[in-house]
Amino acid sequence: MKFEKMILFGFSGTLLALMMFISIGSVSVYAITIKIESPLSNQQVPVGELTISGTSSDNSSSQCQVYLDWNNLKPYQLATPKGSNGSADFSKWSFTYTSKYHLIQTGLNDLTSKITCLVPTGGPTVTKWYSINVTGTTTSNQSTNVQLPLPTANTKTPASNSQTPASNSQTPASNTQTSSPQSGASVDTTNTNSSNSDKINLGINVESNPISAGERQKVTATASDPQTGNTLDRVFVRLTIKDPTGNVVKDYTDTDGELSPSFRINKDITGTYSVLASASQAGIKTTKSTTFIVQ
Repeated sequence: MKFEKMILFGFSGTLLALMMFISIGSVSVYAITIKIESPLSNQQVPVGELTISGTSSDNSSSQCQVYLDWNNLKPYQLATPKGSNGSADFSKWSFTYTSKYHLIQTGLNDLTSKITCLVPTGGPTVTKWYSINVTGTTTSNQSTNVQLPLPTANTKTPASNSQTPASNSQTPASNTQTSSPQSGASVDTTNTNSSNSDKINLGINVESNPISAGERQKVTATASDPQTGNTLDRVFVRLTIKDPTGNVVKDYTDTDGELSPSFRINKDITGTYSVLASASQAGIKTTKSTTFIVQ
């Protein structure tokens, strides 16, 4: 009887060890990964269309798909598979942000990749994400292209009056001088609003400016109704803090129309910190920025 018990215990121990080995192996086999390879996080990119690319753990024995989004704007967009095993191989992939979904905008852009797999094939869905931040910038050529139509429209009016006496030709010149206060009003570059700012009013408040290195800072971003001044519900708000070198040190998001985070300033980094806020709802977006000084 004792011999039979020993055999039974030995068999049970072997079976338990085998099950643990299979379980550990399954975790390794079904682990999934995804990464955005290009562009790099915190890289500056031109505004407008942008193609990104990356890699994932998808292979011939898995059933996976890769999706992308911009600033948490849903629905996710399906990437283009670029792997060597055909049109369903997402081991390499790419995606282009166009006007059909969303273009890269000036300032901070949050790009998130997502891989979903059935593991094992036909089994439950497993998901993993990978995100980067890129900064959209306007090149000198893009700025020139935007400004060119403005002088063209203004020069047509004097041309139509070119047959009038010379004394009248001085009138447009005096008018151009009266428009100079408009250019003076645009000197304040710390605050920038989109063309949709009449739908969402975005306010930023920095609690301490200047502030000493190592102390706690509080920044508030509030999306409100321009007519009533009430805080808007179900508005996606993003608040990003960058140090003087341009590195993102804090990045906060919320969907309740208001953010008010408190954080400690790095005691070793002084200078001018930048604050970028954005609020978006149903395709309407407003952005605003400001700065504060760390001494």
